[in-house]
Amino acid sequence: MALLVVIPLLIVSLYIIITTIFSFGLSRIEHSGYVDPDGTVRVTIVVPFKNEGVNLSGLVQDLLAQTYPTPKFQVIFVDDHSDDDSRKVVDSLTVNRAGFSILTLPRNKYGKKEALSHGIQQAENEWIIQVDADCRIGERFIASHISHLERHPSDLVAGLVTTGKESDGFMENFERMDLLSLGGVSAASFFYKRPMMCSGANLGYSKELYHQTRSYDPSESVASGDDMFIMIGARKLGRSLSFNSSTESVVRTTPVKSLSSYLKQRVRWGAKTPFYKQLDIQLLAILVVLTNVAVLLFPVWILSAPGTWPWLLGVWIAKTVADGSIIYKTSGYTKQRQSMRLFLLSSIFYYPVFLMIMIRSIFGKPSWKE
Repeated sequence: MALLVVIPLLIVSLYIIITTIFSFGLSRIEHSGYVDPDGTVRVTIVVPFKNEGVNLSGLVQDLLAQTYPTPKFQVIFVDDHSDDDSRKVVDSLTVNRAGFSILTLPRNKYGKKEALSHGIQQAENEWIIQVDADCRIGERFIASHISHLERHPSDLVAGLVTTGKESDGFMENFERMDLLSLGGVSAASFFYKRPMMCSGANLGYSKELYHQTRSYDPSESVASGDDMFIMIGARKLGRSLSFNSSTESVVRTTPVKSLSSYLKQRVRWGAKTPFYKQLDIQLLAILVVLTNVAVLLFPVWILSAPGTWPWLLGVWIAKTVADGSIIYKTSGYTKQRQSMRLFLLSSIFYYPVFLMIMIRSIFGKPSWKE
């Protein structure tokens, strides 16, 4: 077998092994079923927003409907200089509601990181949960997080993020499976005590940890990544981290509107990786890139060595099964197994999409949100 074919086979095989290990860890992770919390923990929800007038009403209504005792939680919305009706939307729904407030960033500060920092500085409680403004949550979202915290005392708790159901077309299903894959790897990595990723759309941590991890966040170099840098800082400090897999704690984000928006988002995400300075996270990212490049080049390998096509087909099938196992298990937590009907088509579509992301990353630059 030609050496040029052996190398990609080894790369993809290593990916399959790592993915299978993650899948096993995902199977072993404790299912954080809902248990009513004691209600003694006080928590502050921080929601940074900028021009989210279209989405904010849903999240505000969800927060107003929480089952967790109202005196035990505070909600702080932080306006990052919006020029739409975002503030009016929040004001109209929370007027005369105790525990709900809106802050505005000072003129010399801007961006999600500054908005989070501003909100956390004003938080009355030690435990913080951050949620993105374009998300929806269930009525027991806060209760689920506190219940998990009571059973698994931690300095940081991550949770699952998926897309909500709107048109439920192919693009939304594709994005959902991508998020479920990332969420599954995240949950499994927490099981192995080596967290690889988390999402700022569903993240809880102590105020003390937030301040201690600021030195690990290169805020002047990268405009995003508040979630990952908190997690990485917590790892380096040897703090306790856990994952809340309860269905009640799942956050549903607004799906992107188009393939172009999806590509821009993923390029932004990828641009943060060089700043993580965590060897295992960066090695995993490199392995994913090399694996996808290898699969994209399979037609070239087959043309150069026609007799190798059964081997290449075999590892592609094995990789697809390994990826599908992660998504299938994670979709059970989010109750979205119906999305698996488009898995095979999405797994094929993923490779040209990855190629477009890679080209944009190499020849373009991240398009940060306003």
